[in-house]
Amino acid sequence: MADFSLGSGFERFQRDMEQNMGDFTKMKERIDEAVGKGEAADGRILAEFTAKGGLTRLDIDPRALRLPSFELTEQIKLAVNAASADFQTKVREASEAMFKMSEDPDKAMDPSAALASLDKIANGFAGQMKDLARELGLQQQRAKEAMDNYKGPGHPGNYQR
Repeated sequence: MADFSLGSGFERFQRDMEQNMGDFTKMKERIDEAVGKGEAADGRILAEFTAKGGLTRLDIDPRALRLPSFELTEQIKLAVNAASADFQTKVREASEAMFKMSEDPDKAMDPSAALASLDKIANGFAGQMKDLARELGLQQQRAKEAMDNYKGPGHPGNYQR
């Protein structure tokens, strides 16, 4: 009897895709939940930054309003930039496992490393799809051959009156 299973190639493909999708889902959840926090003016100005809302919180203690306007502006920028940097650090940490980023937290995200990882994933996916298509073609050919060689009941040449 012909073997119509897709074999270990498909199982490997399925397992790898489930693993990659699980990793992407976890990374996306961590990024969605990340909140970057920053402060300035001795803690009198607080800012928060998220993926969904950008700058989502800016608290200014009334005592900070006593600062000259140019200094208040600079302190607000410091708090917002600190929140943004904290958020970027959290995104980098969430992405490290997926993209094998630098382990040095002071280094900026390496876009070429991220692209290389994405290329590797894409090439692996393309290779697995090619293997799957080849395996499906073989199985289709085997099924056709099995049907061509079938001589039992229901075969067009075995019709009896």
